[in-house]
Amino acid sequence: MKTKEIEIDWNSAKAIVRMKRLSFGEMNQLTEEATDIKVVNGQPIVKVSQKALKELGLLKSITEAPFTIEIKNIQGLDAEVGALLFDAFTELNQVEGKKNP
Repeated sequence: MKTKEIEIDWNSAKAIVRMKRLSFGEMNQLTEEATDIKVVNGQPIVKVSQKALKELGLLKSITEAPFTIEIKNIQGLDAEVGALLFDAFTELNQVEGKKNP
């Protein structure tokens, strides 16, 4: 399992947040939880909630933090800390492209 440590400012001190790369199944579950599908006039309308995608992505990825790992604490993070962690989440879960021989 691929992991990453991110240093954040927490209560005026440096702290470490450890994150893991999500499995294929965890990524599928995240996508499902962040997606709303409605049928309007016989046509499916798919809406992906960026809020849910970011918050639930961090919730599923963080394995250790200086705060209790729950959705309300992730929602309450300082904007800079939240953005830093989401950038790390994105980098950690980026799918490598196929390499040509």
